[in-house]
Amino acid sequence: MQLVEVDDADATKRLMVAITYKEIDDLTQTDAAALYGFSSSWASKWFTRLERLADEPFEEVIYDKPRDGRPAELSEKEHEQFVEALHESPEEVGYDAPAWSVPLARHYLSEEFDVEYCERHVRRLMSEAGLSWKTARPEYYKSNERAQETWQEGFKKKRDNLDDKYTILTIDQTRQVLSTLIYAWFPEGERPSLPVTSAWDSIKLLGAVSDSGEAFFLPCAENFNSDTTTRLLNALQTEFGEKICVVLDNASYFTANKVQEFVEDTPIELCYLPRGSPELNPVEECWRRLDQVLGNRLFDTLDELREAALTALDDIEPPNIFTYLYL
Repeated sequence: MQLVEVDDADATKRLMVAITYKEIDDLTQTDAAALYGFSSSWASKWFTRLERLADEPFEEVIYDKPRDGRPAELSEKEHEQFVEALHESPEEVGYDAPAWSVPLARHYLSEEFDVEYCERHVRRLMSEAGLSWKTARPEYYKSNERAQETWQEGFKKKRDNLDDKYTILTIDQTRQVLSTLIYAWFPEGERPSLPVTSAWDSIKLLGAVSDSGEAFFLPCAENFNSDTTTRLLNALQTEFGEKICVVLDNASYFTANKVQEFVEDTPIELCYLPRGSPELNPVEECWRRLDQVLGNRLFDTLDELREAALTALDDIEPPNIFTYLYL
């Protein structure tokens, strides 16, 4: 260990607090500080400053000097502003993110107040501000229940009129980003929700589940459009036969004129779900299980993410589609 000459009495005592705390087992930071006449609140701030030793000159930390041009910590007013920001969406303060994370909060402190804290201290500030680490449920547009019942009745009749050679398929689409946010920091006592959206680089997947319990997944190189839809329908006919009845949502790339023209002279039947009815689509369950596998994981490249997603989907047992279509 390299010895450093310290020529200030207070700095010496601060250094001794750290050494004592490290050398004596079962001694708390507060107790170590008390041995040299320091308060518990001082101990909390001092041990936080010690974490700066990895990035800052020894003298600035030991002598308790603020960094050049930067305040040492938040003022009371700034702290109040920080807490208020945490209880709003990050979008309210100009960040393109659906929820707060420790790195994002740390970045906000640096950008807004020119104050640098380590991630451990930021996490503690977020906890003290009344936030906790929890999962968010997806927030969908709610469909009219009567519209769903009417659709289900109509679909049953349609299925009864199809011959036995038809395969019933449900299809859906998803995007997976390099880091899928399932857990984040939210105010305690609240059940958070996040809009279902992806604004980052992602992989695109189309999926299908059949009435016989088979699954089919197709990665897409480009954004979803009418061309990807027609290619999917072609692929489904190759996989399941010419006669397919496809249940799908009302995304524009599914309802496009080009798609309607493609199926016009084929035995393909398209059945569009009521708007805002993801709970009627069993492929959504596949995506939910995929999110559980990939959630809170960071991938370096989209290729790595794609490989992980397809591997996970291979292990997912497809749900029974009629438990969804016949709610």
